[in-house]
Amino acid sequence: MTRRILIALTAISFVLLTFTSPQSAQERQVGNRTSVGDRPQGNRQILDPETAEKMRSDLVTAYAESEALIKFFAGYEFLRQNQAMEGYEAACELMSKERARVEQLPINEVMLEAGYWPNSESINRIIEVSRTIRTDEKFKDVIKKAEGFSQAGLQSQASSAGKEANSRGVIAAPAYITPNCNFDDPSNFPSGTDLAIANAVGIALHVLYDVLPDEEGFLFGVPFLPKILLVIAAGITDQITNALAAVAADGRYCEAVRLYIEDKLANESGFTAILMTDDFYLTFTYKTVKASISKAVADGIEINCANARLAEANALFSGDTFSGTTGANRVIAFKKLRAAFRNIGAAACVQE
Repeated sequence: MTRRILIALTAISFVLLTFTSPQSAQERQVGNRTSVGDRPQGNRQILDPETAEKMRSDLVTAYAESEALIKFFAGYEFLRQNQAMEGYEAACELMSKERARVEQLPINEVMLEAGYWPNSESINRIIEVSRTIRTDEKFKDVIKKAEGFSQAGLQSQASSAGKEANSRGVIAAPAYITPNCNFDDPSNFPSGTDLAIANAVGIALHVLYDVLPDEEGFLFGVPFLPKILLVIAAGITDQITNALAAVAADGRYCEAVRLYIEDKLANESGFTAILMTDDFYLTFTYKTVKASISKAVADGIEINCANARLAEANALFSGDTFSGTTGANRVIAFKKLRAAFRNIGAAACVQE
């Protein structure tokens, strides 16, 4: 999609340079070209000055609003660096030039060209959708959440959602798709409302640019610039939605695993977790206990000798990964981690 947009922008640049001379109005009054919607030149509608001036004003506003929408997205660095935004600066520059050209047209040329512009309904829809999206506070909040997940490194390209795979319900899934988990706050992931808002914006953009004309016939088939900007906006919105969906998929899975592990840490049935040979679960337990202790300290909750038990368990880990190798060491590691976890809020030090 990006390559096609760049090619279109190059073509627009060439045509704008070629066909905007003072004689262009007279030149456009002759010939046998076909305009937008296959309207023959002889059948085009010549508008009266008042109607043409109103259409000029609306079109200029549509140009400004669609450009403002793209610049709104570009205001977020993590979006500006996305491949979907490639070519947006060139598109905005061309849009500014075309807007200035339309603003400066004599009224007789406006009357001539306006017959080839999109209808008032389409122009007003561009204005409404572009303005609504960039001023919607709920959508801004969704973008900020996506930005936060991006900065936290939680937008995994290798996630289940990113691979369009349905593997989170498979017990062996972590062996080949490691989820990105927020151990400090495992329930912090995009909600269904967040996804619905982003998806609704994307649908609105897709529906809008689908019904817009591809070309402005008065310039010999030049692509309609607002449509190009709306295509870019739709692409970046789709990226936001996909990223949030990937984070949510990992988040829901991580939350479920952590709840399972915390339940086993709190009672005597926890050995089911360490009997699995996949180190993912024991590593997950280690990270869960560390995060729980840190949260308890931050909240002023008594942790007794939790750090001492955690240090004893730490001897069987390399970084955050279990390195004890044997089944016996798995049992020891789990018991130490369970003792550390049970010290949180306990009346006295829990040894094991």
